[in-house]
Amino acid sequence: MTFKHRCKMKVVQITLTEEEHKLLEDYARRRSKSIKEVVREALRNAVEGKVVSEDRIFSRPPVSGKTRRRDAGSVERDQYLYGATS
Repeated sequence: MTFKHRCKMKVVQITLTEEEHKLLEDYARRRSKSIKEVVREALRNAVEGKVVSEDRIFSRPPVSGKTRRRDAGSVERDQYLYGATS
């Protein structure tokens, strides 16, 4: 994201585990963005309730951890818990 006008910026400092930092670094690198950019995007998406539809987690079908085959278990559990959807 590029800011088209000057805006006053605030500095926010957080502490991450090494694993969290590595995940963030890898995520930013795959998108050719800085860590600052992906953190800002993630914050806006979290606060505004948006999701990144291109994220593989939303585009891949669920699979079983053991067999790596497609798994409809979560859908079936949702139907069991919340009823059939129309």
